[in-house]
Amino acid sequence: MPRILLYLIGIPLLLVVVAVLLLPLVLDEDKLVELATDTLEQRSGARLDVRGQAGLSLFPRLALRLTDTALQLPGEGQPDISVRELSVEVFLRPLLSREVVIKGLELDGLVLTLPAQEAAPDADLASLSDAQLDAFYASRQQALREAAETGAGAVLGAPLALNVASLRLTDARVILQQPAGAEPLVLALPALMATDLNLEGKPASLTLQLRVPGDQELALDLATVFSASADSQVLTLQELEAELSGATATPLTLRAEGTVRLDQHLAELAVEMESGPTRGSGTVRYAALESPQIDATLNLNLLDPALLLLAGPEAATSADSASADGDAPLPLGALRLADTRADLRVERAVVGAHTVENLRLHLRAVEGVATFDTITGTVHGGKVNATATLNARRSTPTLTTRGELAGLDTSILLAALEAEPVLSGTANASWQLASRGNSRNALVAGLEGDIRLDTEGLALEQLGVDRMLCKVIAQINQQSLQTELPERSDFESLSARVRLAGGEALLDPLQGSLPHIGLRGDGKMDLLSKDFAANFKARLAPSLGELDPACRVNERLTAIDWPVKCRGQLGGDPGDWCRVDSEAIIADLARNELESKVKEKGGRLLERLLKR
Repeated sequence: MPRILLYLIGIPLLLVVVAVLLLPLVLDEDKLVELATDTLEQRSGARLDVRGQAGLSLFPRLALRLTDTALQLPGEGQPDISVRELSVEVFLRPLLSREVVIKGLELDGLVLTLPAQEAAPDADLASLSDAQLDAFYASRQQALREAAETGAGAVLGAPLALNVASLRLTDARVILQQPAGAEPLVLALPALMATDLNLEGKPASLTLQLRVPGDQELALDLATVFSASADSQVLTLQELEAELSGATATPLTLRAEGTVRLDQHLAELAVEMESGPTRGSGTVRYAALESPQIDATLNLNLLDPALLLLAGPEAATSADSASADGDAPLPLGALRLADTRADLRVERAVVGAHTVENLRLHLRAVEGVATFDTITGTVHGGKVNATATLNARRSTPTLTTRGELAGLDTSILLAALEAEPVLSGTANASWQLASRGNSRNALVAGLEGDIRLDTEGLALEQLGVDRMLCKVIAQINQQSLQTELPERSDFESLSARVRLAGGEALLDPLQGSLPHIGLRGDGKMDLLSKDFAANFKARLAPSLGELDPACRVNERLTAIDWPVKCRGQLGGDPGDWCRVDSEAIIADLARNELESKVKEKGGRLLERLLKR
């Protein structure tokens, strides 16, 4: 690209120099263009084609004007360059001393067409085999080492080296041809203005407007003041402000300052950003020839997945598809290309229906492995402290995570999910899990490990365990309930050990206690469909009769297990989940009664034998 700029700026200069030195030819514009074209081709191999008019004015300013001009660069696969109108103005006195000082350069209607590049071998990283991925990572490491050893070289040259006092582009376009005849990508530059361009460390300024047409046009407006030094190859951004609109619901404003070492492809910036209610600040270090390539420390007041749209329309479409379809492939290509370290502190992060307060994330992503060694925050009133690793270095990704969540408010959780408020109380959990798969659903179904769950002050609406059991007891006692018992269960405790395997969550043991009832059982739930089934054995306390006279119990009723069977789907109506297995209860009562009579009769017989 610098070479192209050098051609665009250097050609008019050559024409001006030739015209001034060969004043007798000034009136013969065709001869002037022919001489300049031949000289340019001899020196650089580039071919200038002036299809329109060429004119040189000496007063009141020394300027050359070309219309309908094209430039053919030497070699194959070079971009096509055309300009509707080009004008260059130079200072006369320095020119007479053979020093070129450009006062103004204007290009209107510049069209730069870049040929399509061959598809990179790593274009579809998601479908590579383990051996191909190993080769890809090795080649990247080798390329990085070679680039670091050779360096990027001096790149501050054109147009800064030409001391352009004023550079102006209007109605310019960059056309990026795509492989396989796909629709080209067109970048429009309605305006670009630069002043005081130099390599002497003096302040210069640049403003530009960039547009990317599409269903939703992307617009970038940028203004910056900077200085550049040829000796140190350092570009210093004294101030930069940019506004990007069309990528997010509200425009994104970015402010930055810092240094850029162009010879090393290294930038160290202090940044501030704002997009609607979102604000952030921190530091970003980009080092193309080092690892990590991106090293960021950012403080944000709000983190919303909508900001992923900044990655471009294709990334936004992929993110939307992945969120809508759990069977969609994971975005492995981007992860395998990433080389990032980030330390994020977020006051409020929105993840789907959930909000995390005071989120702290520390992550490292390199060669397909994303490691979150710090995940802390508050979600629905509970404190989370976890770690996770998504290893996509090989063809089938693996996931490992461990952590704990303390004090989750279940009512806030249900409200966030827009579900009926059937549960209240707090929950605590700890987990250690692992999985493998190429989609979100595959990772969920493949989860293996343990979860420990316990609750405090848990209340379940629409499912009164006391009421359900008392109805059966009243039938046994052949009486009617006199009290309207609530359709609500207030647990004194409820805990479970959850083992994940084979796409199911196995709950064993699952135990809880209510004021007059103890529960113990087991169950299972399908991780994808959320269908569950559980069997409990309830033990009644003598105090159960305090709820209603018809619900009184005796030793016979407290001595047996009361089977409670539950079946349903999370999100369904809890009132339809559970029922008491009255047939099993009657069988147990009959068996106990028979055993009691046998023991009674056996005892009497033994007593008579002893008396004899």
